Amino acid sequence: MTSATIGSWSFKLGTPASPEVLTRLGETFNVSNVGVTNNLEDVTNFDSTAGTREYIAGLADGDEISVECNYIADNASQIVAMFAVDSQHTRTFELRYTGSSPEDVWSGSVVCLAYSIVPSATSRNTLSFTFKITGALTRT
Repeated sequence: MTSATIGSWSFKLGTPASPEVLTRLGETFNVSNVGVTNNLEDVTNFDSTAGTREYIAGLADGDEISVECNYIADNASQIVAMFAVDSQHTRTFELRYTGSSPEDVWSGSVVCLAYSIVPSATSRNTLSFTFKITGALTRT
């Protein structure tokens, strides 16, 4: 039998309040690409074994995070997130998996890059955000 779960996630984004408050992004139904990739650095040199290259891990680069929500016109957290994009802000974020004990949490800072609304006459209206991880990603 599998131990897989459905749901049990929350995505929070910092607000412009001082001190900053992490607020759950309303009606989120999908989050993708929360992680880092180490760049590959070629360190092949004259002492390397003939015919082979040598590599080391370079600087880590955080992913672009895509977040999809059901669009709710008067949802305060969605409005604040759109304002953060419009204002080119960097915010703290937190992705929390509540399906385990203790909870798994990924957190750090993101540059607020983009949002787009997908209106529909026959289906739900959605709102998508794109955030870019900047600096270290913490996993606890």
